[in-house]
Amino acid sequence: VEGINKIKAFKVAVDIPTGLDADTGYGASIFKADLTITLAEFKRGLFFSEGAAFSGEIVKGGIGIGSSFYEKQKTDDFLIEPEDVIAILPKKDKNIHKYSSGKILNIAGSGKLPGAAVLTSKASLKVGAGSSILAFPKSVRKLVHKNLTEVIVEQYDDNGKEYFSPKSISDLKSRIKWSDVLTIGPGIGREEDTSAAVTDLLNLTGSKIKVIDADGLHAINGRYKDFNLKKAILTPHAGEFSNLMGIHPEELKKDTMKYGKEFVDETGSFLVLKGAPTIIFLPSGETFINTTGNPGMAKFGTGDVLTGVIAGFAAQLKNIEDAVIAAVYIHSLSADLLLKKFTEFGYTASDIIDNLPYAIKFLRKSFA
Repeated sequence: VEGINKIKAFKVAVDIPTGLDADTGYGASIFKADLTITLAEFKRGLFFSEGAAFSGEIVKGGIGIGSSFYEKQKTDDFLIEPEDVIAILPKKDKNIHKYSSGKILNIAGSGKLPGAAVLTSKASLKVGAGSSILAFPKSVRKLVHKNLTEVIVEQYDDNGKEYFSPKSISDLKSRIKWSDVLTIGPGIGREEDTSAAVTDLLNLTGSKIKVIDADGLHAINGRYKDFNLKKAILTPHAGEFSNLMGIHPEELKKDTMKYGKEFVDETGSFLVLKGAPTIIFLPSGETFINTTGNPGMAKFGTGDVLTGVIAGFAAQLKNIEDAVIAAVYIHSLSADLLLKKFTEFGYTASDIIDNLPYAIKFLRKSFA
């Protein structure tokens, strides 16, 4: 297989690339196809992990089995299609106002990492949320003020430490109660006090909808079973998810679907496993594999933007399943549409934010 992969030719795989597991998307030595003609019906392993990297373009080839046969079969694994997203986008009634269209409190950023807070809190407004408030350390509030014109900055007392700590929570209790959705983690840092504050915050907020990312995930590594995560949306990449679960990254790679489904079954949470592609795991047992995105997204800040986009849709829809599906698809669609102006080398997380309204307009115009 390795020898064939070195040959410079257009390569076609029939059904699945040699060496690839059709269920797990894993393989130790896999034929690298430019085109895969998969027989009768799609196999899930073609669309994620090594399957996404080695299958090339994927098309179905008929073998005489009618579509009615497959329509009767049950599956829990789906590809996100544009029509699915169109159907769940928030509707804007004429009598809405800035608070009825979604209230978000972002507990994000620190003196060392202010940019993550800016990206997260801005992104939710660009997908239609009405109000986004950033909770930020008082001693360094000037780091974000100049970059946020539409986002309110709610400062908390940090005693000059420049980061979130358990004592900071009392300053935010009224805003926590006010919010429809919390974001917790982007750029807050990994100080011992900060991790303790995340623990206290999760215990305080109970079943409130929350998006937990980055340093928020780090704070609960190996302890996720201790918390009520039934309305929590966790957004790790593979490395963060391995740390959260306490397993080696190579083990996760061998059967991503198994570990993702076990996690949401155990916690009742919603898992957005970021990668190429991103996979959404629902507590119902269903998974949704994203079909948008490109390698240019592998940059600082794109995950912070996704956190804000998820929060923005969750605050409007009040339906977590619909929110994560719409957010993941549109976030990556925004990046795909940037390739009309830039190469995969040339755009940033801020460009993705600025392009979000166009992505929504493009989707409605093209598929409505």
